[in-house]
Order: sequence, then C-alpha cells, then structure tokens
Amino acid sequence: MKRMLALIVGLFLPSCTAPDAEWVEGGLYVTANDDASYSVLKILKVDEGGVHVRLYSNRYPVKPEQIDESELYLAGRDRDPQEELGMGHAPISRKSFHGWGAELVQVATVKPEELDGYEIWQESKGGYF
Repeated sequence: MKRMLALIVGLFLPSCTAPDAEWVEGGLYVTANDDASYSVLKILKVDEGGVHVRLYSNRYPVKPEQIDESELYLAGRDRDPQEELGMGHAPISRKSFHGWGAELVQVATVKPEELDGYEIWQESKGGYF
C-alpha cells in the first residue's frame, strides 16, 4: 500500500510543482533574442494570473554574469532606431512568461516608483499578454 501511494504521489508531484516556483520579485533576468543578444527584465510582482515585468532597452552581446542596475534604462517613443522600446510594466501570463526562458542573474530591490504601472493596471483590472 505504501509503495502504491508513493507511486501515485510520484506521478502527480511533478505536475503540482509550478515551473515558476523560482520566479523572484526583484529578480533581474536575461532572455535570449533572435539575433543572439540578450535583453534584461525585472520581475516586479508575481501573482495568480502572471508575472509583472519591467522590460529594459539594454542589449548585451553575451549573457551578462552581473548587471549594473544604474545602467538600465527604458527608451521611449523618441528612441534611436537601433534601440529597443522599454516598458515600465508589462503583465505577462504565466504560460507566456515560462516560454521566454528567462534566466535569473541577480536579485535587486523593487522600488516604489517602479510599481506605478502595476498599480494603474490593478486599479483598471487589466489582463495579461
């Protein structure tokens, strides 16, 4: 009986373990781009529906081992053509974010002003991408 219970638990345990269990609020993550460069994002919040991220405009030719947060920036509408558009807040569904293959580089602090977009999103009962 114990053996049967262990088998059943073993079969269901992997599906109960969320792939996002390691996503860290304040985490600075990198994602690989199609051109073999790397982009940086920061997780602002993780909730039942998804992951709220800040998408930086910085691009790195190789995966950074450390990120100087003071160098991160968000380019806007008036950006140079070669710059990526930054976003202060993007609500991403868990399924979508899992597909990004984001890798944690280091953990930073989420500053109150970084949550402005998230708070507006919350008040408007926004959805996820």
